[in-house]
Amino acid sequence: MYGTSDVPGRPTRQCPGCMRTLVVDEQNFHKDSLCADGFTRKCAACRNEAERIRYSLEAPQRARAKRERRAERRAYFESIGRYDAA
Repeated sequence: MYGTSDVPGRPTRQCPGCMRTLVVDEQNFHKDSLCADGFTRKCAACRNEAERIRYSLEAPQRARAKRERRAERRAYFESIGRYDAA
């Protein structure tokens, strides 16, 4: 398995999400300039899965915001006389 702790001389870290021990590099962890070593705590696979879940849960809010923005733009252009309804 690529990225496991069997590589000597390279720093490793255990991901708190999946509990796997991985080599700390760009292949296994996302970069984060706010962290002391420059990498996130959770591995890339765990962070990607968390972002997929968050994105799917926020879909209704994004759709609502998009409808609101469209309505605001339409109202504005109608108010200045630059909206042509097809």
